Amino acid sequence: MIRPAKLEDAPAIARVHVASWQSTYQGMLPEEFLESLSETGYADRWKRVIGEGSSRVYVAEHEGEVVGFASGGRERAGETGYTGELYAIYVIDAAQRRGFGRELVRSTVAGLRELGLDDMIIWVLRDNQPARSFYERLGGAYVRAQPITIGSVTLEEVSYGWRRLDDVRY
Repeated sequence: MIRPAKLEDAPAIARVHVASWQSTYQGMLPEEFLESLSETGYADRWKRVIGEGSSRVYVAEHEGEVVGFASGGRERAGETGYTGELYAIYVIDAAQRRGFGRELVRSTVAGLRELGLDDMIIWVLRDNQPARSFYERLGGAYVRAQPITIGSVTLEEVSYGWRRLDDVRY
């Protein structure tokens, strides 16, 4: 089940966020950085994001537990040709490959449409091949690469874009 996030979902979203980063980025980011991630800090951040209402946040629930989330809104960095952005999408390892990711994207696309946006871009670490494959299966076209500093390391991130939300393949 996918639904809009509520303020009281913030701790569960933070749990998924931290757990997903710690599993997804193991070997890509320094261990001490991953261990330093705080569910409390992320819960405060997600309460603020949900409360502001300028972006759209959705959660995936399975058997009453939040197992994933996605957020999106207006493109943030001034990327030419894109007005919408899928900011984040994470599903805990145990719930992956069950369709939650696709349905979270579908809900986020609907949210972008509510905001009057008709295209979308997403940024992903170059070395996160599973996520890159996911975006490619959804019909995302490679846009460009740029450096990103996370903690004490500089990595490369790449972007995928959809010139029309109607082009997202679920």
